[in-house]
Amino acid sequence: MNFNLNKNKIYLNWKDISWGYRNHIIGWKDVINYANDMIINGSSNQDVFELSMVNSSNIFKLDDLLNKIAGSLENYSNAKWLYILLLQLYNIRNDIKDPLGEVEAIYENFDYPEEIESFVRYMPVSNDYDPSKHTQEENEKRLYFNWKQYLDNQENIWK
Repeated sequence: MNFNLNKNKIYLNWKDISWGYRNHIIGWKDVINYANDMIINGSSNQDVFELSMVNSSNIFKLDDLLNKIAGSLENYSNAKWLYILLLQLYNIRNDIKDPLGEVEAIYENFDYPEEIESFVRYMPVSNDYDPSKHTQEENEKRLYFNWKQYLDNQENIWK
């Protein structure tokens, strides 16, 4: 799944950009484009200006500049990126072969967050729902319903 930085209406700060880059959610060109947007919107930070000038011939500067701008990621919460990726995946779910498989990959990549267990296929259900009493289609509809509920609950936090 390719991430589209411009498609989201979620505010990202430099720590978000740094974490997304370091975890291979966004690429170096996305970081540069974000720096360019900051300059267009009035940032006069010299490090941001230098970052905006990074290209394939001087990409070695990117990590140091990003560290200077974003600072430490020691206590960074990846919950925003979890939401963003799950939202983007949900929006394109009809265009990909196995969206629930992609959810499982995100679940693993984000170190098994409890808040999304209710729509991970291989996780046991935590309420009175008995999957054996339902068809595969009904079980999948329940997973998609839980996924949508998670997104709706998170929307108020991140938008």
